[in-house]
Amino acid sequence: MPGAAEAGSFDVAVVGAGPAGSTAALLLARGGKRVALIERETLPRYKTCGGGVVGRAFRILPSDVKIPVEHECFAAEANFLESGMCFRVEREVPIVSMTMRADLDQALADAAVASGAELLAPCALVDLKQEADGVDLETSRGRLRAAWVIGADGVLSTVARKAGWKDPLKTIPALEAEVRVPVEVHAKFAGIARFDFEAMEAGYGWVFPKREHLSCGILTMDRGVGGLHRELDRYLERVGVAPRSSEERHGYVIPVKPRRGCARGRVLLVGDAAGLADPLTGEGISIGMKSAKLAAEALAEGSGASGYVRALRRELLPELRVARALAWVTYRRRALARTLFRKRGATITARVADVFLGRRTFTSLVSRPSSYFELIRAG
Repeated sequence: MPGAAEAGSFDVAVVGAGPAGSTAALLLARGGKRVALIERETLPRYKTCGGGVVGRAFRILPSDVKIPVEHECFAAEANFLESGMCFRVEREVPIVSMTMRADLDQALADAAVASGAELLAPCALVDLKQEADGVDLETSRGRLRAAWVIGADGVLSTVARKAGWKDPLKTIPALEAEVRVPVEVHAKFAGIARFDFEAMEAGYGWVFPKREHLSCGILTMDRGVGGLHRELDRYLERVGVAPRSSEERHGYVIPVKPRRGCARGRVLLVGDAAGLADPLTGEGISIGMKSAKLAAEALAEGSGASGYVRALRRELLPELRVARALAWVTYRRRALARTLFRKRGATITARVADVFLGRRTFTSLVSRPSSYFELIRAG
């Protein structure tokens, strides 16, 4: 719809049609708000991502909204490659469901549109100006006005930059490969979400089975580490992802610490734009969707930015603080982590799996006698 945004007036403009942005648009539209969902690129578009959707993400969406799933993993493994330890947990429901981000983003954007949101794509945000009663947005398709803006446009968020956030996000590097292997090699990894610690310094590797290929990668908590391609080659050979008939590699960064304040005036930041991702695993889809839900609820009930900030402090930020502490032990204190896993590795793995499923929270584990923190003190 060329020119559709020129005279547009909306209750909420959501910038970015990834999982966080589309979730916010979907929930707000279903609540009766007039919503513009602004996406820089034409959908569907490729997005670098491991594509693992943990069980807790499904609890955020309305029951009639379906996530396109390529492969379900009812089992997860935590392997320590140097120490030779392997801990496997199985559940009656998928712990991680594998998707392709292009398909996921398209499905969620379609659901938002079906609920009444107006999708403007391709449409790039050029500038925004806040006023007392609303926000004026200049886009590549014209101007529009909204009472509120939700920035869901990733770690390089234009919304954050234009709204006055100056400090750069703390991020870590990751390298992903979409790998095609023979059928018998693919079958070896089928049904299991594999997390390999000690795959590289201060990081881990993963193998996620998709329908016809494997999504593999590595990340490190050390931002200055180089040679990720070499480390990924070494990792793939080590875990037996070979022979590889073809592969595509993509590098990206993951936020590991929230911004100082995720709301400013009439602008709310969610997901990667707010620096919200799991510091232990780097998982950002469910965290982004959760923050989007909190933002949508705050705007729907009329509590605005202050309500969103309170909800983050109550429901999400404590979780991320605990996850950062677990990440510090896991990646920075390797000898201690090995000792803890030798003593209670099966229990730790099972409880983290239940966090992924949304049955527990990281904060709920802190007060339990056999929690990770109790194990740290014992160590």
